[in-house]
Amino acid sequence: MNHKTADPLRNLALEKLGTIDRRRFVHGLGFGALATLLPSSLGTFAELSAKAAAGARTFPVPTNINHLSCAVRDYAKSRDFYMDLFGMKLVWDNGKQCALEFGNPAAPNGLYIRALAKPTDKPDVGHVAYGIPNFPKYKAAIKTEMERYHLTEIRPDGEMGWICNDPAGYMLNIITEKDKAMFPGAADPCDVAASDKCKQAYAEGMKNLNAGPKPSGSGFKALYFSHVVLNCAEAQLETEFKFYRDMMGMKVLYHNTTDNLKTFLRFGQNTLYLQKADKPVEKPYCNHFAFVIENFDSAKVEAELKRRGLDPKPDSKLAWTITDPDGMRVDIAAPGLAEHIAKDCKGVNTSCPGGIRG
Repeated sequence: MNHKTADPLRNLALEKLGTIDRRRFVHGLGFGALATLLPSSLGTFAELSAKAAAGARTFPVPTNINHLSCAVRDYAKSRDFYMDLFGMKLVWDNGKQCALEFGNPAAPNGLYIRALAKPTDKPDVGHVAYGIPNFPKYKAAIKTEMERYHLTEIRPDGEMGWICNDPAGYMLNIITEKDKAMFPGAADPCDVAASDKCKQAYAEGMKNLNAGPKPSGSGFKALYFSHVVLNCAEAQLETEFKFYRDMMGMKVLYHNTTDNLKTFLRFGQNTLYLQKADKPVEKPYCNHFAFVIENFDSAKVEAELKRRGLDPKPDSKLAWTITDPDGMRVDIAAPGLAEHIAKDCKGVNTSCPGGIRG
């Protein structure tokens, strides 16, 4: 009989029992007794969360979304779309994939854009990369915490980052805020950041920066991600919430476990939204993100989006929603959107004062 539960640590403990009569053990002794058979270094998710909540952090809270890793149908078309509409800067492009940056040059937000592995694949955001200040100083501590939280697929992302799966199986990247050893595909050549191999790979992406069209100048200036949305199965939401709150140190703006099942978590200027997926899913997915732009004016934003044929839809008084060339939901937003939706709209834009335009 399968005794797996929604708790990954409980499942790990059950696997450790081997041929022991699991039903008799679990129901007779309970999971608390079961935990005593495991190495004390494992701890429990609750213990780790309590320690984190008490302020025992071993590395800083992320300061930025260094990048979203986007797989698209036509990498050049998507690149040009984001450069022109949002004024993003092309900082690396090897003719097959590219990196765009916007906002604070020292700790930028960004997009990595590459073509789908197969034409039949579905466009997606494969992972979110969170930037940590002074990453080399905390590199070992970050890996230790990943292991303590029993994350899977932990591996280096070059010398300047770690990559793993979060508790629900979504790929998580914790990296330096900005470095020449971080660019699309850097994991293999940049095992040693100062190596000739890494420098050569970086140089390959610097040859094509002037090859594409220049932004028209009629678009907006993106400053940072307002939010990124991670859609999860309902059974995964609470574990994901505790993980990003406790291990990653994000601040809770909104948390609803009974009604709309949404959570907003703030770090730096960015916000992570966790919400129940519209359909049953095995792993979380991301298909919605938002950019705060400079000098947001709702009427002017609407007019420019309509001029471009992008069919904008209101997302409260502080944002408009469009879809990008691959069908991703993209919001053009004012500062304070996440707080407005959390506090004034009770987590849902249709509940805003005055309706969806409120």
